[in-house]
Amino acid sequence: MKKSIYRLIKFSIPPLLFICYAIYLTGKNTDDFYKRFSSPQQNSLILGSSRAASMNPEIIDKIIHSKYPDAKLYNYAFTWAHSPYGPKYLESIKKKLKSDTKNGVFIITVEPTALMVNKNEPDDPQYYIENDKSVAKTSLVATNPNLEYLLESYNFSITNEVNKKIRSEKNPMIEVSVRDNGQVHGKVIKRFSAEKRKEVNAEKMKELKNRFNDLKISNIRLNYLSKTIDFLKQHGKVMVIRMPVSKVPYDIENSAVPDFDKIILHITTSEKVPYINYNNYPNHYQWIDEVHLEPSSMDKFSGVIAKNIIR
Repeated sequence: MKKSIYRLIKFSIPPLLFICYAIYLTGKNTDDFYKRFSSPQQNSLILGSSRAASMNPEIIDKIIHSKYPDAKLYNYAFTWAHSPYGPKYLESIKKKLKSDTKNGVFIITVEPTALMVNKNEPDDPQYYIENDKSVAKTSLVATNPNLEYLLESYNFSITNEVNKKIRSEKNPMIEVSVRDNGQVHGKVIKRFSAEKRKEVNAEKMKELKNRFNDLKISNIRLNYLSKTIDFLKQHGKVMVIRMPVSKVPYDIENSAVPDFDKIILHITTSEKVPYINYNNYPNHYQWIDEVHLEPSSMDKFSGVIAKNIIR
């Protein structure tokens, strides 16, 4: 009996240690959303889609510290499909925020697709695109290790990060990591030629235009945007912004939803919070794909936001 137990322990421990190491590497290196759900609760948040996911909390914190010394921003923005405004995202936000927060800072980014639904289905949360994705499915958002996320939502093998150490990706275009403050950080290693980039971007803009053909503005999502603002106002300063994109996608968005700014302004005026559409101001930003800011431009833009927060 003792020998059997000894053998069991002997052959069980190495695999267990390997799994623990794999989970550790996943939490340390993964470019998926694992870190967002395994980090502690926060007192200040950046919210929205992938356009905001690379906003730099560190730059903002340094600038606003004199006026908001207790605020430490955390980037909790995902994608237009994972975190459009609705019951699931609001529920996740409530869980991620420390309940005793009083002097936090909250940057809510908006864009038309984050407030739209499939026009061929009822405007009803049971049909929403995010329901089968990680933000909706992960009930524990501040647990480390987060086995729920790894089992339910992680799209790779648990050994993915170990495998990458053994056999690195050949000729990567970009290295993506999630920092401890939630920021998705992309390091550009190799760029397309100007001609290839133009071709790729044109295809992406075609996809964006086609996406709008299947969408309509959702009154329920707009209502949940109001609820999100209302909830966060209880915990600190709220600022709603529309991030700058290049001219082509901005024209596509305005063609699909021409009164978008008017709609958002009505909500923010009712909620008594500021709204800034940064597309109304001249800039010299550069985009990776017409809508996502290049890292250097995002750092510059993060500084602009911070200065507007303290004004």
